[in-house]
Parts: sequence; C-alpha cells; structure tokens
Amino acid sequence: MTAHDLFIRFGLSERLVADFIKPTLLVGLFKPPEELSALVVMELLYYYALAHQDSFDVRWIKNGTVSDSLIAPLAESLQNEYDLQVKGGSRVSKISLGDDGLTTLEYKGKSGISETLTVDGVILALNGKGMASVIESSPDLSRFPTFSKA
Repeated sequence: MTAHDLFIRFGLSERLVADFIKPTLLVGLFKPPEELSALVVMELLYYYALAHQDSFDVRWIKNGTVSDSLIAPLAESLQNEYDLQVKGGSRVSKISLGDDGLTTLEYKGKSGISETLTVDGVILALNGKGMASVIESSPDLSRFPTFSKA
C-alpha cells in the first residue's frame, strides 16, 4: 500500500496532504506520497511527530493562518519601522541594476498590470523555480556567480 492510499483510506483532507504531509515527505524522503510505502511514511511521521517532539523547537499555529499570524505582522513592522514598501502577491519579471546604484524592478501587481519601480534594494521571497525565472530574464543579475547558479 502506498502512503497516498493510506491517506485516502484514513480520510485525510486533500489540503492537509498538499500543504503539510506531502512537503514534509519531499523534504524528509525526497519523494511524494504516491511513490512511498505506507510503512516508510508512518515510520518517518512517528520519528518526527512522536518520538522526537521534545528535540525540536517547533510551535504550531493555533489560530489563523501563517499569513495572518506571521507574514502580515512582519510586513506591517517593516513598513512602520523602516518605511519599506511590501508588495505581497506581486510577481517579479525582471531586475535591472543601474550604474547609479539603483535597481529597477519590473513586476505584475495583484491587479495583473505590469509596473516598474526604482528602488535601492529588494528582498525576494521565491522558491527555486521562481528565482531561476527571475535570473533568466535579468541579465544584470546573471553575471554575478551567486545568481548564475540559481
């Protein structure tokens, strides 16, 4: 029996599997539940969730979402304390570096309209695929070894 079959049999919600269990398995065992035996997955979950729960400094969010509980307060703090603009939900398409030390950022906002912003710094929250896409369309960044490996 695969882990995926086990999750269906026990009635786990699609959201629980997609948002928590599948990413945990991809990190821990490098495979999705469809490719893992139920026994191997149960051993991994037992090891992390029960046998060693005192070994980790992990706290589960009791109310709300990660966005409500962590991301939104962080964004608000950055905006209030450092006068930063947070462009959550935006998709960066290109980053250009100017000779004057300023950076031009091309992105699509929540409305889907392409916009350009000139800034003196940028912080991106991207996964590997997203970072590779930005680097591929940003020749100014790809000339740096750190970014060319993305």
